[in-house]
Amino acid sequence: MAYEPDPLCITTMNCRGLNIPERRSHLLRELTSKRSKHYPTAALSNHPTARKAGVAVLTHAQLQFQEVERLVDPNGRYLFIKGDIQNRRYTLVTIYAPNNNQSHFIRKSLSNLSSFTEGTLIVGGDINVPLIPLIDSSTGHSSITQGAIRSIQKTLKNLRLVDCWRAMHPADREYTHYSVIHKRYARIDYIFLQQEHLDAIQTAEIGTASWSDHGPVTLQMDSPRVRPTTRSWRLQDSLLLDPSVKEKVSEELTSYFTLNETGDLPATTIWEAHKSVLRGTLMHLASQKKRESRKHITDLLTRITTLELQHKRSQLEGTYKELLEARRSLHTHMTKRHYSSIQRSKAFFYQHANKGGRLLARMLRGPQGMTQVHKLRTSDGTITQFPDKIASEFRTFYASLYNIPGPTLPEE
Repeated sequence: MAYEPDPLCITTMNCRGLNIPERRSHLLRELTSKRSKHYPTAALSNHPTARKAGVAVLTHAQLQFQEVERLVDPNGRYLFIKGDIQNRRYTLVTIYAPNNNQSHFIRKSLSNLSSFTEGTLIVGGDINVPLIPLIDSSTGHSSITQGAIRSIQKTLKNLRLVDCWRAMHPADREYTHYSVIHKRYARIDYIFLQQEHLDAIQTAEIGTASWSDHGPVTLQMDSPRVRPTTRSWRLQDSLLLDPSVKEKVSEELTSYFTLNETGDLPATTIWEAHKSVLRGTLMHLASQKKRESRKHITDLLTRITTLELQHKRSQLEGTYKELLEARRSLHTHMTKRHYSSIQRSKAFFYQHANKGGRLLARMLRGPQGMTQVHKLRTSDGTITQFPDKIASEFRTFYASLYNIPGPTLPEE
């Protein structure tokens, strides 16, 4: 099997709370569109009594993040996690600064970071401060005093932390949040990386604020991970409920058997080959429907982005109403997909909950990504992390394991 480099993707986003199931669904769908499908591993820090603040770090199952240590804020304002990815140490930090006295909070919360940090340090979150008001705020100024901003900049400098997006876009103006009260755009969501690791950055982008009032900030950087160049395909049950798909499949099967049942081929060969034809047809139809759905979402996101740019320039109330309407349309579309997923999940559990079948097998075998071998001791005693050498070692082992000599015939 061939492999290719797999970059590490980090996204920070203010979700305005995840107590509502629809927001959790929207967040996971957005993460899915970025990189992966399942984010079961989570570290949380929340306020002990009130529904405010709260931060979380979600890691994908196939990332195989092996946590070593964590430091949690009892008030749910920050979370430090230290662990390994492919035997490389990372320190992940997420913070959510209050709306006032930000400099004191950042200085106090990051004071223990120097002694906690090991390996590559990545800090992300909402600090509620435009670090360079002249270009990070649509009005060119901020309600935060210059002394407080300089104090925050000094704290970041002492930790050698650099704003990744600004490092990649030194002269651009882009924002992550719009304040309805102050009628002002500002870039207050950041991902910071230590200066010695800036060469590992591939891309740093600010996304569209669609279902939340904050836009996501996404960073892609080099990592020790690799991934297979090919993917397995599974049939989507929803395709079989679509009348147009059923009609197209019926036409393809009729055409296939008409062309091949000529008497020249055995019936078993024709029957086995028709499965590949059917699979190819369903793959084509699934890809077509996926493209249509993506196009609809992309069109809505494009309209939202266009209206955002217009509103940033004009600050007209009518443009802002159009922007809210476009966001509502996207929210409605994503909510329909959310409830459709719930119905499929309920039907699946109703059908398989008390039976020995796919559900039980899935729970027993565990996540497929956890079975990946990231290092192996070879037959000569050395430890290797290269996927091709690991695969070769397994191939050699099982070839010798199943190379059983045949029975020896008695001499006559």
